Amino acid sequence: MTEDEIIQMRETFRENGLFRQSSSPFKEFQMEEFYGDGGLLEGQHGKVMKVNGKDCVVIFNFKKGLIESEGDEPAIEFPMHWEYWRHGFIEKVVDVPTETEEIWKNGVPVKIGKRSGKEED
Repeated sequence: MTEDEIIQMRETFRENGLFRQSSSPFKEFQMEEFYGDGGLLEGQHGKVMKVNGKDCVVIFNFKKGLIESEGDEPAIEFPMHWEYWRHGFIEKVVDVPTETEEIWKNGVPVKIGKRSGKEED
């Protein structure tokens, strides 16, 4: 996918009302390739970031530079928030503070609703 195609796709995503409502602070990272130490990022990386106005440790998992879940593990996690990604796209977001669970398809949420179960803290 070219950079222009990615930009155009992201603009289309932003037009989606559920995309704008999503609790994911990282939704704009879809399709983004991440580099470090001269190459594409691999494995788990943690970073202290400001999320929702608070400093917290955010854990990212990468595969070939894309944010990626491994097995049942989230691709992105920080306290009380988990995101599951495949091939650089969000598939599911669980956010305890907003009591929501989001199901995503092709880069946009298709359903945002009340959480269906208790997640581990």
